[in-house]
Amino acid sequence: MARSELIHLVCDISLIHTLAKWRYPGSWNGHGMYGDPSLYLDLARLLEHGRFDGAFFADVAGTPMIDGQIDDTVEWGVAWPRHDPLPMAIAMAGVTKHLGFVTTMSMTYHHPFNVARLYSSIDHVTGGRIAYNAVVSGFPQEAQNFGYDTTPDHEWRYRRAEEFQDVVDKLFRSVDPDAMLWDRETGRVADPAKVRRIDHEGEFFKVMGPLPCAPCPQGRPVQIQAGQSPSGMKLAGRWADMQFASSSNLEGMAAHRAQLDAAAIAAGRTPRDVGILWSAPFHVVSGEAEAEADRRKVADSIPPRMAHVFLSQWWGVDGFPMNPRRTVHETVAELKETGAGPNWGYLDLALRMTDSKTTIGDYAMTRMAAPAFFTGTPEQIADRMEEVHYGTGANGGFMVSTKVGVPGGIARFVHEVVPVLQRRGLMRKEYAGPTMRDNLLN
Repeated sequence: MARSELIHLVCDISLIHTLAKWRYPGSWNGHGMYGDPSLYLDLARLLEHGRFDGAFFADVAGTPMIDGQIDDTVEWGVAWPRHDPLPMAIAMAGVTKHLGFVTTMSMTYHHPFNVARLYSSIDHVTGGRIAYNAVVSGFPQEAQNFGYDTTPDHEWRYRRAEEFQDVVDKLFRSVDPDAMLWDRETGRVADPAKVRRIDHEGEFFKVMGPLPCAPCPQGRPVQIQAGQSPSGMKLAGRWADMQFASSSNLEGMAAHRAQLDAAAIAAGRTPRDVGILWSAPFHVVSGEAEAEADRRKVADSIPPRMAHVFLSQWWGVDGFPMNPRRTVHETVAELKETGAGPNWGYLDLALRMTDSKTTIGDYAMTRMAAPAFFTGTPEQIADRMEEVHYGTGANGGFMVSTKVGVPGGIARFVHEVVPVLQRRGLMRKEYAGPTMRDNLLN
């Protein structure tokens, strides 16, 4: 079935308890702090009311270090703590009927048999409403938690990911959709002619199969991938249902869409087979006066040291002692000279956004309190979303996240922006079916 051109929405609720969002006035009021499910259950109901396709949980199973220590990350809660999101997703599924849930699983450190079995099982429990964000991990502390001294090299990780995907695909195909009999009269459970071993043996994995699960409601759970390197685009072009991507302007988004189209065609698929969910931080306001007042609230909630730690993690400069009083240009020059920073695109962006006098401390605060990509009245945000959506092929939608507090910021989007999109015919008013695949991919 061809994808529609409607806008699909997934809400990123990965870090609503960190990066000072929990301190924003009104955030988490009336709810227990992180670990207590009450806020997440309320968010699930709210997102379903807004006809969102899903809720998204990013995940990294490591604690980044600053200057060789974990203290600052822990003290200031910079993307820490992070529980495994799967139990929360299952709990949220229990209070909804249509909303889907995207959780993250590393192809670098997990085994494809476990992942296929786990997600098939959860698909049954949620009634076909689970998706997995298949990632190639790149943070050194995550590697060290799984027995590596440091992150394996890029080529190794992507070779493993390609084989990982192949094994998962074979496992889901190892049991035919009509294999189950459950014949009470004869006692036959399944037709053995419709269940097969896969007998896979490759560079990284040896898996006999079959997948010991009854066929799950979606056939196989929806798969989302990130990764904007050539290797990541190739992997997504072959395997992803949706890609999670970002760019600072429409021109960059259109170029990215063209690259993904080419990757899909090279893999024997069509461009419509792979949608994109554009990263879309939003901030709904009545006008510029409210926007400026909210920006001050955001800035006031961010401790300076937390912003510094965030910048260190964002740049990927683990263990590099960045002085908040030194200038950005001096620091970036030293990073490039030593080769300490893997996220070169972010370093170049910092040079473009600053002058020779801007300090690391000032830049860190500016980045954390920067205006959202979609800032404005409901009508203005809908205008911009429509422009981006049709300017990039109308194939997918947005991964939205709030720049202000929770649940208030998300509630405002649901109650004010969604109705505008629906009135314009850009977004559905009712769910298309019971499963996430029914809704997100059609």
